[in-house]
Amino acid sequence: MKKPKILYIIVVFLLIVIFSNRSYNVGEPSFFVPVIIVSLVIGVIGVYLFGKDMRLYKNLYFLSYVITIGAAFVPIIGVNMEESNLSYGFPAQWFDYYHLSGSVSFHLFGFLFNFFIFYFVLRFSSKTFLRFSKSETNWNNV
Repeated sequence: MKKPKILYIIVVFLLIVIFSNRSYNVGEPSFFVPVIIVSLVIGVIGVYLFGKDMRLYKNLYFLSYVITIGAAFVPIIGVNMEESNLSYGFPAQWFDYYHLSGSVSFHLFGFLFNFFIFYFVLRFSSKTFLRFSKSETNWNNV
């Protein structure tokens, strides 16, 4: 079962790389219908492959992904306006919306940077929390 998981991760990464190579017009059904279908298929396959490991407190990758997407759309920290263009992402911008043309672009390296920043922060905080909770348990036994 290990090979399909690795193949899945590689295919999703390649789709993101292909998607990030150009701008898209979000107002056209030729953009959002295929994106919705592909996203649903990727999600269903991911749940099928990783379904046994979908506990949020153990799966920091999934939680980092959700926080990366969520932090991008927080109005004060995640949205930056340059001229009439909106850039989304925190700490690095990874999604741009060009208002005049109605197109969007996706920046893979900004997304990955944010993902790994949030992953390492969550990992550090979970290890710190576990260390303090173990020491507190030992303190109560004295």
